[in-house]
Amino acid sequence: MGIIERRSQIEVSVIKDMGALMQAMAIRSAVFVGEYGCGHDEEFDGNDFSATHIIAKVGGEPAGTMRLRYFADFVIPERLAVLPTFRKGRYGDRGVAYALATFGFKLSRMKGYRRFIGYSVLGLEQFWDRVAAASGGRVDRFGDHPIECSGSTCIGVFGSLDPMPGAVHPRESHHVLTACEAELPHHVLQKAQLMQSVLGDPVLAGLASAGIMTGGRRATDRRAPDNRVGDRRASDNRSGDRRAIDRRAGDRRSSDRRSDNHLGKEGIGQDLRFGERRANDRRANDRRMGDRRADSLRPDLRVVAAVSAA
Repeated sequence: MGIIERRSQIEVSVIKDMGALMQAMAIRSAVFVGEYGCGHDEEFDGNDFSATHIIAKVGGEPAGTMRLRYFADFVIPERLAVLPTFRKGRYGDRGVAYALATFGFKLSRMKGYRRFIGYSVLGLEQFWDRVAAASGGRVDRFGDHPIECSGSTCIGVFGSLDPMPGAVHPRESHHVLTACEAELPHHVLQKAQLMQSVLGDPVLAGLASAGIMTGGRRATDRRAPDNRVGDRRASDNRSGDRRAIDRRAGDRRSSDRRSDNHLGKEGIGQDLRFGERRANDRRANDRRMGDRRADSLRPDLRVVAAVSAA
């Protein structure tokens, strides 16, 4: 089930099924097309297929919706619509529009975005100031030139979003990167709580911030070449142990060569290939022992599996 933010009677969530999406489209049609006279083709512009849609419900009834569109390094919150019945009411500590906007900004921060661009109807600039500040962001400036948006006069809104602990990043676990969009807040909040719980341990905090403690490849594949956990001392110990193993293996190879030469000179008559086979077996055994010693020095990541299972 997708994460739902509840404030008194208001429930806000990411849309993940056709029923909720049709409810959102009906709200937008009633508000922008029916109430404000926006053309159908202008309102439903084809971008709904590349956007995240969120919906707000009051007492289980659809009340408002908004969509988010994403670009390289900024997000656009837009198409915020609230039905007239729910437009002026306060449900708990806030109204429907405020709940939708703050949820959208927080979701954008969870996805790693630090900039937003939007359009505000003239006279509603303070609304965007409030919701940005309440969502871990700020409005940096408003546009200089008014523009026409579906019969209304609007100005651009340009703002910044603060980084969110646990936000998705390129090295994230595949469990998060392939999860349903509606489940993203759950994964991010879970990782943020984990990072907070291990804040006193720099090694565990490094694991959590790198996504290793969320079921990722590096948590399960201990021999992966990129399995670096930020513990320099453990890495130094492994390197030193490998060098010692290599030296011992080199000594044995030299000893084997001297032994083979001695057997040839004495003419004892033993099969030199049998001696070489034994030397190869000893070297293979040395490599296996070295692998086991190196594995034993790696950090115990059983806590990773426990967190992933949770």
